[in-house]
Amino acid sequence: MISEPTDGTQLERVVDFYGDNIPVAQVGAEELFVPLKPLAEFLGLDYSSQHRRVRSDSEMADFCRLVRMRVQASGQRQEMFCLPLKLIPAWLFGITTSKVKPELRDRLRLYRREVFEVLWNAFKGEILPAAPPATDLTPAEQILQQVEAMYKLAQQQVELERQYRVMADYMRGHVQRTNSRLGEHEQRLITIELRLDPEADITDEQAAELALAVKNVAYAMEEHGISGGYGKVYSELYRRFRISSYKNLKRARYDEAIKWLSERYEAITRRGSEGEGDA
Repeated sequence: MISEPTDGTQLERVVDFYGDNIPVAQVGAEELFVPLKPLAEFLGLDYSSQHRRVRSDSEMADFCRLVRMRVQASGQRQEMFCLPLKLIPAWLFGITTSKVKPELRDRLRLYRREVFEVLWNAFKGEILPAAPPATDLTPAEQILQQVEAMYKLAQQQVELERQYRVMADYMRGHVQRTNSRLGEHEQRLITIELRLDPEADITDEQAAELALAVKNVAYAMEEHGISGGYGKVYSELYRRFRISSYKNLKRARYDEAIKWLSERYEAITRRGSEGEGDA
C-alpha cells in the first residue's frame, strides 16, 4: 500500500554524493524520503522496472510514499515516488549486479557501502536534539534536561535497531523469493558452468552473496547473545569446506555452502524465538 501524497515536507535538500545530486525530503518529525527515479538513473537502471519491483514487494511497498518535491530540472514541485531512507540499503542489495552495466558496477558498490550514511549525516543536525544552550537552570533542572535528551536518543537508537531487523528480515525473504523464481534457463546455465569447470573458484558475485549470508548469520548470533559471530561462522565455514578464504570456495559447492548458512540462520532465529516464548 502506498501512502497518499503529502504536502507536509518540512525540509528538502540536494545532497552531493560523489557527483550525484540526490534529493532528500524530511517529512514529519524524523522521516527522510528519497525519490526512486534519480537513484535508478544514477545506477543506469530502468526506472519503470525498479518501480514495479518495489510496488510488488509488500515489505517495501508498505513503507513507500508519494512526496511532493521540487524537480531540479524545472524547479517545479511534483509528486514523486519515494523510498524511506531506512529501506535504501534493502533496495540496493536487491539489485542483481549482473543487470547493471559493467562500467557502473563500482558505483553500485559505492552506493551499497556509503549512501545511507552520507544522506543521514546531511539531515541529522535537524533531527537529533541540539546541545542545550547555556541557561540559568538549577542543577536539578539541568539534570532533568539531560535525562530527557538521553531518553530521546535512546528512543532513536531503538528505532534504528528495529529498522535494521526489518532490513535483515527483508533480505532473508528476498533471497528465498529469488531462489524460488530462478527459471529453468538460468538453472541450465549454472549446471553447464559447473559441468565445464566445477573446480574453478566462485565468481566475485557469488563471493559477495556468500559474504552477505555469513553477515546475516553473524548478526543473528550477536542478536541472540552469541558473541564472536563473524569469527565463529568463518572458522566453521573454512573447516567444513577445507578452504583458507571464502573466495576459494569451489563453484561446485557454492549451493551447498549457501544452504548450510541458511540452515544456520534459521536454527539460530528459531531458537531465539522459542526462548522468547518460554520467557
